[in-house]
Amino acid sequence: MHIGELLTNLATGVNALIRVAASKFNITGSQAFLLLSIPFDGIPMSGLAHKLGLDNSTLTRNIQKLEKLGLVKQLPDNYDRRVKRVILSSEGISLIELFDEHLENQNITIIEQIDLDTQEHLSTVLEKLSWALECVREKS
Repeated sequence: MHIGELLTNLATGVNALIRVAASKFNITGSQAFLLLSIPFDGIPMSGLAHKLGLDNSTLTRNIQKLEKLGLVKQLPDNYDRRVKRVILSSEGISLIELFDEHLENQNITIIEQIDLDTQEHLSTVLEKLSWALECVREKS
């Protein structure tokens, strides 16, 4: 298999795991990706839109739905009041903690399928891959 196929298979697999887990917590896969992308100290709406590859209007609609569920809040940024910053609510933090725990258990199960020699190098390879992906996204 070529690297492109492997990356597609990996992305598809991770995407499926997150969507299945999301349904267990009564949210959609898209909502899960969005919630997982919000740091605990929050993020400006434009930064979150870029991180997720969404246009601002799509992100705004999705954030409004999460606000109605009580999972996020929009606040003015401390430095620039014109900028809206998205933060997780206490309910959102609780949900993400449960979600992370569920995903961590899945990750352990996945890693156990990989030989120890490969496990030793996996973190380094994934960090480099993540960095390279971010570099490509910044250029586009």
